[in-house]
Formats: sequence, C-alpha cells, structure tokens
Amino acid sequence: MSKTSVWDRRTWGAIREVKGITYRQIAEACDVYEGTPEKWFNSNSANRNPKLKHQITMAKILGIPLRTLLSEIKDPGVRAAIRAAYDD
Repeated sequence: MSKTSVWDRRTWGAIREVKGITYRQIAEACDVYEGTPEKWFNSNSANRNPKLKHQITMAKILGIPLRTLLSEIKDPGVRAAIRAAYDD
C-alpha cells in the first residue's frame, strides 16, 4: 500500500468534506474566483494546482498542522518559505 501524500488533492478533498468546508469558504480565504477551488480539488491537470500561498491558506483552513505539511519537504529553502507563510 502506498503512502498518501498530505499534499494530495484527494487527501485535502476528504478533509474538506469531513469538516464541511465549502469551496466558497476556500475561495474567500484565498481571495480567488469562487469556482477556482473546485477546479483545484477536482481537476487532474497539473495546471490546475494552486500556488503554494493558496495551498498554505487551505492547510490553515483545513486544520492541517505545519509539522504535517513539512514532513514531506526536504528542501530547507522550501521548508523555510512554508514555515514563514504559515505563521503569517
């Protein structure tokens, strides 16, 4: 059995559904068009991936701990950027 990534859209979608968080709430928090989050969650296209700043905002909304986000990131620069953005 393969490990599911915390950055996987299916993981985030499952958390979103369990917590009852709407696409509209995510759109408002990320300051994007209302239909954009639905595309992020439901599209298999790589060009439908949210920017890192939006991923961090969604992680906060979904209650994903910073430690969990950083667990799969090896690059120290990326780790530092995520940590700084998460603390904003």
